[in-house]
Amino acid sequence: MQQLFFVKKGKLEWREVPAPRISSGNDALVRPFAVAKCDLDDAFLFNNVDLKIRIGNALGLIDPSYKSTFGNLLKGPFPFGHECVAQVIETGSHVSDVKIGDIVSVPFQISCGFCDNCRRGYTATCNTVSSISTYGFGKHLEFGGAMSDVIKVPYADHMLTKIPDSIDPIKLASLSDNISDAYRHIGGLEQNPDQSILIISGKAKSVGIYALILAKSLGAREVDFVDNNEERLELAQNLNATITYSSFSQLNKKYDLVIDASSTQKGLNAAFKSVRNYGTVSSSGIYIQKTAISLIDLYAKGVKFKIGLANAKTDAPKVLELINAHHIDFGLATTRLDTWNNAIDAFLTDTTKVIVTREKV
Repeated sequence: MQQLFFVKKGKLEWREVPAPRISSGNDALVRPFAVAKCDLDDAFLFNNVDLKIRIGNALGLIDPSYKSTFGNLLKGPFPFGHECVAQVIETGSHVSDVKIGDIVSVPFQISCGFCDNCRRGYTATCNTVSSISTYGFGKHLEFGGAMSDVIKVPYADHMLTKIPDSIDPIKLASLSDNISDAYRHIGGLEQNPDQSILIISGKAKSVGIYALILAKSLGAREVDFVDNNEERLELAQNLNATITYSSFSQLNKKYDLVIDASSTQKGLNAAFKSVRNYGTVSSSGIYIQKTAISLIDLYAKGVKFKIGLANAKTDAPKVLELINAHHIDFGLATTRLDTWNNAIDAFLTDTTKVIVTREKV
């Protein structure tokens, strides 16, 4: 079968690989038909991350925990893509919750559903599989990537989230990761929308936009947005952000909740500076470089700081409920919609959210 591989900076290529097969009664085979480029994909598509990390290590700039935690997660070659919606084409003998023909979201993290962490909703840290087991990265090649003719899904009844017929599945290609990542920042708005929010956009480019869509849909009192990227500022303005800023230096207010999607020290500093006393800073950042945080300052201000991997499987059904209740359109974040056959050119475009599609079976 055909599978798209990330080879090195600026290079994707189709390769012929063996098709996966059902090996357990709990497996399913699915055929992706809408695949989105994740924000993290841009880190290695447009940068020689491996070289930068090696140089950074030599200079003492890289967090020493990075290698032990993530290993060669971003080093090619590896199968590309980890955000998708797909059609079920085959199921194992023990699979009962999904059936052939179902349209499903496939979470990017592999999780079993029955270990202690999974039962608590921490599907990003499943105890049954190896740490950081995902589709579409370099550390665990056996899981493949979403840009494949077929991918195998273990623990299918747990892993797969069915997409209702009433929702356009293409708009939910990023439910596998970036949309769920955005949701975890603003889930509290469902109980208390009377909050002021600042979104610090940046390297997690679509997470910031998805968070804006969610916050506005859930009725947040105020949602400001800062980024130096013209495309994302225009998106934020079109999505009715209360105020948009093009520079951290323009920020001059305090907020109940600050969402950091910058993945930079400057963005994180701006987040802590902009949060009110006893407010919350919630981050999607992956801070590979050593990062300085003044815990004394956070202590004095009573700031709650939340950071960590998204639990994509846990949060995807919650997002679907919000879509039905609030008529949320995540398609508003898509800046390039293209065809499967044109995937290489599409994914190598530096824009906020790329989705490629092909016909369902």
